[in-house]
Amino acid sequence: MKEEFCIMPSNPPYWSNKRFLGSERHEVFEGYATKNRDYSIEDGLVIFTTPELHRIGKKSIHLNPKYWREELKLQEIAEQTWIDYYGKTKEDFSKRYGRNYL
Repeated sequence: MKEEFCIMPSNPPYWSNKRFLGSERHEVFEGYATKNRDYSIEDGLVIFTTPELHRIGKKSIHLNPKYWREELKLQEIAEQTWIDYYGKTKEDFSKRYGRNYL
């Protein structure tokens, strides 16, 4: 299995920072028009999760994004991780991704 660049901390049982058998990659910040999906991949802001938690189940990222945003704080964790890893500021993050989540 090819290792993919990821700076996100793991959060079992919801996601891992390494691909595992049967996992699916999710880009934390999506959007083709804004390039945020490409930035997420480039910056390592991706997570690996089961198909059930990615796109199929009631608590999946794509079917219940509010749960992942408000309860699990996925975007907040990603922004803080990006700031810490790259030594940047909230303003730098906002310039790259179009808004802040912290």
